[in-house]
Amino acid sequence: MSPEEFREKHKNDPILSKIEDLKQGDILRILNASYIAERFFGKSGSWLSQKINNHLKNGKPCYFTKEELETLSNALYTLSIELMDVADDLRV
Repeated sequence: MSPEEFREKHKNDPILSKIEDLKQGDILRILNASYIAERFFGKSGSWLSQKINNHLKNGKPCYFTKEELETLSNALYTLSIELMDVADDLRV
């Protein structure tokens, strides 16, 4: 199954559609995906890229487990809180 066929087959899946939003949005251009992978998963940036983009590995698409999705969600919340703290500190 090609990545396009995988996306088409799972386009109504709420989790996969959120990952697609993450991939297509500006969020990964703003945040360093390698940093997120290393800090929160102990993995390489390419590992996270494979998961986000559903790359084929050994003929099967890579996707997040429930635990990995929870970790990614928590990572984004953590980063958002840290960014808000910095933004608050900049207010005069």
